[in-house]
Amino acid sequence: MGQCLSWALGLLLPSLWEAEVAVSATALLIAALVLFLLTSDQHTAKPTAAGGGGSSLAASSSSRPSAAAACRCDAGRGRSGARGEAVSEISCAPGAGGYVIKVTAATSLSTAQQRHPSAALIDLELLSAKYLIGANLDGSSDPFAVISCSEQKRFSSMVPSPRNPLWGEEFNFLVDQLPVEVTITIYDWDTACKCKVIGSVTIAVLSEDETGASWYELDSKFGQICLRLRSTKAFPDSDSSFEECTGVESPRKMILKKQRREMIEGIGPLQTIYKLPHDEIVHQSYSCALERCFLQHGRMYISQWHLCFHSNVFSKQLNVIIPLQDIDEIKRSQHSLINPAITIFLNAGAGGHGSGTPRSCSQNGRVRYTFASFWSRNRTFRALETALHSYEATLEAEKQVRAHVLLQKESNSVLGSKTDSTKTPGKNIEKSITFQPFINKHVLADVTSKFFPGTPEKFFSTILGDNSMFFQQYRDARKDTDLKLSKWCASEEYGGKVREVTFRSQCHSPLCPPDTAVTEWQHASFSKDKRSLIYETKHQAHDVPFGSFFEIHSRWSLRTTSSSTCQVNIKIGVNMKKWCILQSRIKSGATDEYRREVCKILEAACDYFLKSESNGHDSDEIVMASSP
Repeated sequence: MGQCLSWALGLLLPSLWEAEVAVSATALLIAALVLFLLTSDQHTAKPTAAGGGGSSLAASSSSRPSAAAACRCDAGRGRSGARGEAVSEISCAPGAGGYVIKVTAATSLSTAQQRHPSAALIDLELLSAKYLIGANLDGSSDPFAVISCSEQKRFSSMVPSPRNPLWGEEFNFLVDQLPVEVTITIYDWDTACKCKVIGSVTIAVLSEDETGASWYELDSKFGQICLRLRSTKAFPDSDSSFEECTGVESPRKMILKKQRREMIEGIGPLQTIYKLPHDEIVHQSYSCALERCFLQHGRMYISQWHLCFHSNVFSKQLNVIIPLQDIDEIKRSQHSLINPAITIFLNAGAGGHGSGTPRSCSQNGRVRYTFASFWSRNRTFRALETALHSYEATLEAEKQVRAHVLLQKESNSVLGSKTDSTKTPGKNIEKSITFQPFINKHVLADVTSKFFPGTPEKFFSTILGDNSMFFQQYRDARKDTDLKLSKWCASEEYGGKVREVTFRSQCHSPLCPPDTAVTEWQHASFSKDKRSLIYETKHQAHDVPFGSFFEIHSRWSLRTTSSSTCQVNIKIGVNMKKWCILQSRIKSGATDEYRREVCKILEAACDYFLKSESNGHDSDEIVMASSP
């Protein structure tokens, strides 16, 4: 029993050595705390001694402490020659053995133009690369680019390619001043291990200038990259409203100060992080993580127009901006407790918004983002659906307003024409109205000239009409999907009628994906005697390499030759919106492919018209035979 008691006392009570260590550690902590308090007091006293007017005021107030009770004095509102110098307001309050000086700075200009008067905007277009090193075992690579300028970073999309990837993406940087260096690093994407560096290049931007597409050598053994750089002044116009008001506290200056102060107070994370307009307000905010090779934790912000994600883990900043108009579908995981995740699918052809991370694509080519680690996944899902529904309702309301305004304009024009005809009977007053060209006629070349078994009016009503099933049957025969035909509407800019057609078309080129999103704008206008019809189209593919650089234009001219036929002349051409290193190859390939396409469309239109006419005649004969 005595041994057990001694063992328990030895276990519970500390030894002499342990007591010495505890006392020494306590003394060391107390000494460190006292040293920290002394150094902090010295640092707070330095700014007071540094200011000229402030130190003299402190000295004078300390010499007579009894007279300083509840005193408030304004410093001289002197302004130096520099524009936008702060106005200081100094208030003195008695303290224990001294005085506390409070300085409030009311800046006359708090905008980005005053803070960075020499700020510059750098536009970088990442076009392509060639002769890259094959990082994989089979000699291929999955390259993506990381573009860094100052402390900003942008990420391009990942392009599976042997050694010659094509991007055609544009990135923007806002820097404080020039010169600045832009570094482009090419990585090989790998999901299992760390991404390998293929090569990099650093370009110095010295002044405001614009360079054409140029090839730059990478610092590796092989590899070149093609870029286009343009640097311009970020704020070209000065703020003249404040230059006009240089008087001391003039009424106009006070009003402008109040407006700027209200604007600054309304700035939130969407303005400071993503540089969005001031009317963008955060409606919902959630903590979550973005799934990449690993989970990157951050915060999601939902506004009226955008879905944003920001992460700054281990000094690696990641910003994702998704416009709500690009969201096609929102899905959530099946088990909310095991894997609380939400996957957002974008529309076909959407993506590349400078999101800051290589995007992952689904089987049909749509870009998707997966967010996980929600505290309340279902609540976030409902908030996303509500934001998307409200955005769609806003767009629908805007469309109804535009349609109502257009209908009012048409009714007013009809009423005006009626009043003119009543005032001046028998007189036709012709007004010359000039419309904008719908396509670029200088790039067109003749393709074919054939006869159509009908008049231009019948061609429009049977083939192009809103109730026609021709395009639906033709696209189904070509195995195209997601066809959406809008209604014809009058155009004040081009004259005649216009409409938009979207679908997903199959690609047969080895450089293109299996299918691509296509948008086609159509324009049709008749002559005054209805004997001629001009049918024009603008065709753009979104998911092909350099798809945003060019459009395919076509022009169908239908002219009546007899009571039952008309002659159709077709011209096509490729309109390059931007210069491209593969310009000649794109023109030749797109022209050949679309030439075969328009010939097939014309043949299918003739067959469809003949079948519809024969069906119409058969129905007429049946009706006449059944009538008594």
